[in-house]
Amino acid sequence: MSTRDPELTRLLTLELERHLVALEENAGKRDEAALEATRRTVHALKGSAGLAGEPELASAMQRLERRLRERDETALEDIVETVKRAIRRLSKGEPAIDHAWPEPPPDLVPNALDPLLRSQYVAEVVDRLAQIDDALGSTVDPLDAASAIYRHIHTMKGAASAAGDEPMAWFCHGLEERLRNGSSSRETATAALNEVAKYRAVLAGLLDEPEAALATLRGLPARSRPPNRAASGSSAWPDDEPRPAEGDATIRVSAQSVDRLLDHVGGIAVARERVAARVVRASAQARSLRRLRAELAEALRLIGPPRPWGAPAAALRRVEHAALSLVELGDELDHVSEQLEQSDHALKENTGAAKKLLSTMRQMPVRGMFTRLSGAALAEARRTGRLLAIRTIGADEPIDRRLAEQLVEPCLQLTRNAIAHGIEPPDVREALGKPREATLTFSARKLASRLVVTISDDGAGVDVPAVRKRAIDSGVVTEVLGEAADDQTLLELLFLPGFSTRGQSPDLLAGRGIGLDITLASVQKLGGSIRLSSRPRWGFEARVDVPIETGLATVLWVTAGGHEHALPALHTRGVRINDGPESERLPHLAACLQPNEHTTRASYVVDLDVGLETPSLLAVGIDAVGATEEVLVRELSPLLRALGPFAGAIVRGDGSLRLALDVHALAPRLRALGRVS
Repeated sequence: MSTRDPELTRLLTLELERHLVALEENAGKRDEAALEATRRTVHALKGSAGLAGEPELASAMQRLERRLRERDETALEDIVETVKRAIRRLSKGEPAIDHAWPEPPPDLVPNALDPLLRSQYVAEVVDRLAQIDDALGSTVDPLDAASAIYRHIHTMKGAASAAGDEPMAWFCHGLEERLRNGSSSRETATAALNEVAKYRAVLAGLLDEPEAALATLRGLPARSRPPNRAASGSSAWPDDEPRPAEGDATIRVSAQSVDRLLDHVGGIAVARERVAARVVRASAQARSLRRLRAELAEALRLIGPPRPWGAPAAALRRVEHAALSLVELGDELDHVSEQLEQSDHALKENTGAAKKLLSTMRQMPVRGMFTRLSGAALAEARRTGRLLAIRTIGADEPIDRRLAEQLVEPCLQLTRNAIAHGIEPPDVREALGKPREATLTFSARKLASRLVVTISDDGAGVDVPAVRKRAIDSGVVTEVLGEAADDQTLLELLFLPGFSTRGQSPDLLAGRGIGLDITLASVQKLGGSIRLSSRPRWGFEARVDVPIETGLATVLWVTAGGHEHALPALHTRGVRINDGPESERLPHLAACLQPNEHTTRASYVVDLDVGLETPSLLAVGIDAVGATEEVLVRELSPLLRALGPFAGAIVRGDGSLRLALDVHALAPRLRALGRVS
């Protein structure tokens, strides 16, 4: 029921009071019978709350019932507290639950989904989100677009309920209620489309980062979680790619098959590492045998020839035979090492070639992502009354399809923020001496093993003094730190949950700052970063920098503070002895990784190229330098990634673990340490 009937409310209150005594008794028992009895009571109260027009209470009871089915004993006390609170509020004539959508109730938390259902569920939601984007960017009648979006939201709610994704089901239910009357007139349809555009980032966040999305809706700091998005794609030949020459044999292969093949190639690479480790051990054993043989030969020399009063001749012959056997074993191990080394080289060459070929099969031009971003930008501009022209640079850059899919959501949010925060209405632009039509530029550029996607506009930019004032007023920074902070540091505050330059506006997108913290978390999951820059009154730029791929990489081994680390060889421009005039001020790698680490003067200097950063060349001090080696870099967990500027993990041949450094994440620490003595 959509309205609250006083008589039904009174009956619901009486029923809650009647069951409260039994619920309190069961909360004290905490046995199997108490859990089952409480579950039946909660199930009955859920239906009663729905009939009495209290959907929020019914939803809360449904979540508590689920926890009871999972044998969560802590739910017993939460049930008692929820019923008591509902009785108090209903007795005062207030709704049973005081958390109004879109603020999540306190007991709403992400729950683990069934792995058998998750892939199908994620694919369904991703497909519906893409269709929502198409409807928002289309030029069809607003009534038809609003009706289509309502159906997609309703389908997502049903899919989330079936899969057990309670946060998504709760949010879609609330959004569905807001859109229920969206097809009654053109005005309501337009309002419904604006409503969906505001909450579009939340829908994506609840799929990829449910914990971060809920924390943002509550205005709390978000914690990143590992990604769980399923890859999907088409096997059709792209229209904008050249077809094979006449006579070439071609087959159609699904994207999922290519993904599985790449996984198998990764397994082969791991096996190759084990072979390489065996080569190292065999060589070491051969050297040990040769040392033993030399020791035996020296023992024989000291003993001298057989004598009647000395060592028996039979013993000496046995020693000589053992020495010869050691020589034969050493030679055999050397031969095995050579064969293993040849096998290692063959595996390395074939694995690299297969991986490169398969990666090429999975690539697509970045133009496809730019097209989707352009559609969303033009739709947002139409709704807000802006005139907009789209410009693209580097649209033909090929990138991995899975990387493109993972970049769409954060780039969509940055695009919408550019229009909501930066681009002025046509009349305002004309008064400022600007063209009435704003320009939004999407650019892509490959730099070594990284991809840089830039989203820039020629709008108002960010008022950095206003950011400083708001940060101080809201207590984010102290007045002393706020006045001392540079522009780049202040721009980074825009990624804080709930921080915005617009005060407490009811506009979810532009007022509460939602989306930017989730955007940063999504990019950081990919091992990347976002760098903001602004020219007040003349434009704003967001640069997304992510690694193109993980896997085999050439690294330079360095030692700092007693620990061995791997530096990407692509970013290493040279190694030199530390004897320059600025040697004492040179940042030490150990101090960058551990701020409290006591370091001595660095023995060597490594010059790092950080590409588009300013300055592009940075120097770091190290204690020792090792060899250059091609290794398999594995992805880090979110916890380890948050501990420092690390790009991945490397398992050595002896089973030990080493960390690969991310020079882009290391660069800010080097600059900061370079400013102090």
